[in-house]
Order: sequence, then C-alpha cells, then structure tokens
Amino acid sequence: MGAILKLDARTILVMTAMMGPLMAVVLYSMRRNYPVSVRGLGWWAGGALVQFVGIVLIATRDVLPTVFSILLGNVLMMAGSLMWVAGTEKFLGRPSSMRIWLPLLALVSLAVAALLLVWPDYVLRVLVINGSMIAIALLHSHRLVLHSRFEFACRFLVLALMASACAWLVHATGAVIGYTGGSVFAPTSFNVACNAALTVTTLLTLIGFVLLASERVRDEFERLATRDSLTGALMRRAWNAAAQLEMDRHRRHGRDLSLVAMDLDYFKRINDTFGHQAGDKALMDFVDRASTHLRSQDQMGRLGGEEFVLLLPETSAQDAWVVAERIRHSSELAENETRYTVSMGIATLQTQDHSLQALLGRADEALYRAKANGRNRIEFA
Repeated sequence: MGAILKLDARTILVMTAMMGPLMAVVLYSMRRNYPVSVRGLGWWAGGALVQFVGIVLIATRDVLPTVFSILLGNVLMMAGSLMWVAGTEKFLGRPSSMRIWLPLLALVSLAVAALLLVWPDYVLRVLVINGSMIAIALLHSHRLVLHSRFEFACRFLVLALMASACAWLVHATGAVIGYTGGSVFAPTSFNVACNAALTVTTLLTLIGFVLLASERVRDEFERLATRDSLTGALMRRAWNAAAQLEMDRHRRHGRDLSLVAMDLDYFKRINDTFGHQAGDKALMDFVDRASTHLRSQDQMGRLGGEEFVLLLPETSAQDAWVVAERIRHSSELAENETRYTVSMGIATLQTQDHSLQALLGRADEALYRAKANGRNRIEFA
C-alpha cells in the first residue's frame, strides 16, 4: 500500500489507460476466433479503446485546453462505459438501450461543459460525472443479473462493476468533503487511493468480459457435443447419461419416472415426395412443437432418424399421457409439405426395469403397437 501511495494520481491514471488497448487486443482477438454466436466482443473492445483515449486526454489537462482534456476526456470515459453496456446487451441477445442513454449522455455532456466553462464548479462537476458513471455501472449490473445465468463469470463481472460504482461514490463523497484538494491530480493520498481503486476495478471489469465470453464458448462446445445439430434435441449418448442419472435418483426415492418413445409416421414418404430439406423441416418443427409442452426438467433426445424419446421425471403414466397427447395433437397442426403425425409409446418405471434399456425397450414395444394399430396414437407399455 505504501508503494502505491508513493505514485502520483496522474501516473496511476496513465497506468489505467494502458490497460485499455491491451485488453482491447485480447477481446478483439477473441471476436475473430470465437463462434459468431458469441456477440458483443467488438463493443467491449471498442469501449476499452474509447476509455483509453478519454483517460489519456484527462491526464494531459496541463498540456491541452480544458475543453479537450476535461470535457472531452470525461465524455469519452462515459461513452466507453456505455459501449460496454451495449456489448453486454448484444452478448445477452437483449434489445439495445442506447436510444435512451445517448440523449442522456448528451445532456450530461452539456451539464459538464456548463460547470467547466460557464459556471466553473469542481464539486458539482464531479458529482455529475461520478453520478453518471455510477448509474452506468448499476445499469450494467442490472442487465447481467436480470438476463444472464448467474454463474461464476457473471458474478465476477457484477462484483467488479459494483466495486467500480463504490469507488466512484467514494471519490464523489471525498470531493464534497474536500479530500480531493480541488483536483483529481492534487497530491493527496485520497486521490491516489481512489485512482488506484478505479484502476483495479477497470482491470477486473475487462477480465470479467473475457471470462464471460470464455464461459459462453465452453457452453457452445458443450452444446455441440451433446445436442443434435439439426433439431437441438439431446443426442443419444447425452440423453442416455441424463436418463440413467434420473432413473437412479428415482429408484432411491421411490418416485415416478416415465419415458415416451416417439416416431414420426410415414417420414420416409415426406423425404421421398418432397425431398430431404422438407424432412429436416418436419423434424425441426416437431421438436419445436414438442418443446413447448415440456418442463425445464424434462429431457428430449433424438435416437436417430425420426425417432425421439422423452424423459419425464416425477411423472406418472397418466400425466405422461397428458403430455404425449398434447404433443400428438400439436403435431397434427403442421401444414404444407411438412404435414406429419406421430405415434408414441409410454413406459413408467417399474421394479422389473433393472436397466434403462429395459425401460426404453418397453416404451419401444408400446410404440410398435401404436404403429400396428393405425399410427397417430398413444399406447401404454
């Protein structure tokens, strides 16, 4: 801590600025090499560069006119933070809120200009700028908490943003009390400590972006390894693993567990008559329709071709029939060349089911009976 306090506030500010281009290069490299589904990296990188320019301008306040060093520098700092918010909104697939924030940024810029050039007031200027940075950090945190899975990377980034908001709040409080010496570069321990805190929180925020993107890529690879690329249903191996875990758990607790084996009727006719693209469209349509009737704990797998299976935890045979009937009826609503029906077989876990394959075999037998009895129907094992 003593070593930090020996540094002047301007030096620490420059150290903060140098992190911007370095992390921007990292984020931009990730943007070029990561899947296109990982969005927002360019905005995060751009925000880091804009903040870099803003901090450099602020650090040259004794060289450049105040309209550039103080006004433009602080406006770019706020603009860079808003670009981070825009990047996070793109990353989360949320609508952009910049239409609201850009006019507010313009109003804040006018207020800072007035308090710098027309009615010079250092304390009020600090309150306006710091208040804006706090509001942006809180908005950013709100977006993450509300729309992101609150896992490690998200928690890390939210904590970094909240720490940044606290640092801006402490600095504003110090300006009101008089601890800043009337300037962000005044040789006071308070200024050095605040600038050091902002340096650390800025670095942690940029690291949080990297962690968030890396976590998304890991999820993408996991999805590619476990999900059918056409329909999004679990592939056979992944579904078997999930079903086995559920089966073991339900045996321990003596609860109901049902499987529904499903097969699209006359699927080969769709392929032969309308082509494989129409067949693919039918498969995707079926999974989309079926998914609307499933709970978060239900698992749908594609065993191959037009064969699918549902894993329904905590579900009796009668409740499984209700779900299956909804899916069967929904499938009848398909139109044009993708028109199809589906046959189903239901099996509920019994004491004689010593393995997953035994339970699945009974569901398959019920499915074959549904096929033999006219198709587009449901049979129980």
